[in-house]
Amino acid sequence: MGIELVGDLGFLLLICAGVGALAYIFKQPMVLGFLVAGILIGPFGPFKLVQNTEMLNNFSDIAIVLLLFGVGLAFPLRQLRAIGKIGTGIAVVEVLVMLGIGFGVGAAFGWNFYDAMFLAAALSISSTAIIVKVLEDMGRMEATSSLLMIGVLVIEDIVAVVMISAMHAGVVSGSFEFGQVLLTIGEIGLFIGGTIAAGVIAMPRIFSLISRLERYEITIMFALGTAFGLAFLSYSLGFSAATGAFLAGVIIAGTRFSDQVSTLIQPTREIFIAIFFVTIGALMDLSTISEYWVPIAVITVVTIFGKLGAVYGGVRLFGFDKAFAMGIGLSMAQLGEFSFIVLKVGQDLGVVSPFLFPIVGTVVALTTFVGPMLVKLGARTVAVYE
Repeated sequence: MGIELVGDLGFLLLICAGVGALAYIFKQPMVLGFLVAGILIGPFGPFKLVQNTEMLNNFSDIAIVLLLFGVGLAFPLRQLRAIGKIGTGIAVVEVLVMLGIGFGVGAAFGWNFYDAMFLAAALSISSTAIIVKVLEDMGRMEATSSLLMIGVLVIEDIVAVVMISAMHAGVVSGSFEFGQVLLTIGEIGLFIGGTIAAGVIAMPRIFSLISRLERYEITIMFALGTAFGLAFLSYSLGFSAATGAFLAGVIIAGTRFSDQVSTLIQPTREIFIAIFFVTIGALMDLSTISEYWVPIAVITVVTIFGKLGAVYGGVRLFGFDKAFAMGIGLSMAQLGEFSFIVLKVGQDLGVVSPFLFPIVGTVVALTTFVGPMLVKLGARTVAVYE
């Protein structure tokens, strides 16, 4: 088994590097390249180079922890003040609208409660990675509209973490009554608040002691140990492991060593994020796409126009011009990494149907392909206001 794991990892990384390079050459999002790589080498693909789905699941669990840890590291608590009520309001409007649309679409197709619920959650969060990457490439990270979008995305990431844990806890307890959901959210809030409070007090002191040793190995081991430890604690308490990993990043982001930790873990994180998307591609049974092409088409259209309309409405609520609101809406009309994380939680809990992964995966691929074009169109639309 050990040497088979080495072989599978070798195939995975080599194909990932090759297809990722092609995606870069043809100016396509790397995420799209990694998904294609996974499809090619997975057990449902044409080459079937990687057959061990348990190994793929284990790698993706590690990748989720590192992905959310990185999101947390980029989110110091002081950033909440800069986001303000406008970013928060727009994010809440978008998430609530897309939750309603997503659940309605799932119900309209006759899918069961869990399939509709996880579809709704998967459609509710826009892709931070894709939007930020396109804005960086355009040199617009400091623009007013970009700062507003990043603020909305940060709030959405927080909402996604809480939502994933609430869904995880609800499935485990078997109850989604309104009172039980509120109780679960309250418990998650206490866990988040207590963890952050303890981290704010302890982390600066611990890192100050570690820094005196002047050994980067100890710094990175402690940081990653904190991420995996809190992820396991969160899972053990009945929440999602993603919540604990995100909190680990947040409490370290509040220290003066956050940039150092982020730099040290960057190579490892990038490798496992690539592995995560390759894994998702490998676990997608594309033979079901021909059977479900109607839901794929409907969900793709609903996602793009639903997000555009929800963000447009949210921006207009705060008194912005119609064209400015349309530009922000165009820039946020795609799915990304959190859609897969949500579905992975449902798959691990054994409550989502096998067809949901390839359907949402195809929608993510389609919106990832058109997403950069929409972001650029949105940026040109709002440019006259900046």
